[in-house]
Amino acid sequence: MGRHIRIAVTIVVLAAGALGAQAEERTIQATSRWEGRARVYVTGLRQAFMLGSLVGRLAVEKDPSALDGAQLVCPAAIEADYATNTQRGEGRCVITVPSGDRLFARWTCAGEPEKGCAGRFVLTGGTGAYQSVTGDGDFALRVALAELVRFERLEADYDLVGLASWPALRYRTP
Repeated sequence: MGRHIRIAVTIVVLAAGALGAQAEERTIQATSRWEGRARVYVTGLRQAFMLGSLVGRLAVEKDPSALDGAQLVCPAAIEADYATNTQRGEGRCVITVPSGDRLFARWTCAGEPEKGCAGRFVLTGGTGAYQSVTGDGDFALRVALAELVRFERLEADYDLVGLASWPALRYRTP
């Protein structure tokens, strides 16, 4: 009986080691050119509120990563105040890697209109190999809102383009 217990313990230890070997911790540097469509509301004399979705592809720089080429879909809300030269934003992202697995994230940022905003990007979970992914990193977002300076319409749809960047996005898969 003692021999069977030793064999069972050995199998459990080896299995645990194999599961641990699948875990991965990485830090990547990435960018994404994106485009989007947004509904923009004029909310003051020189203020605007944007609700939209940003779509792009993640380009991982330097070291190869499974996230390279991943599709980004990020619903976003951005508030711009041209009178005080401030901008705040928040959103969520669904990152779909080439295998079809997904990562979910949320972000916030603050900055200046036309210059962009910077903040934090936090991974909150995923599917498949990324089911329990965790991680975070600094995040910068540029949104071209130059047309809004005129504030001619109280509500309008705009096509937008921009750039997102992650200088050091850390993630860990279980």
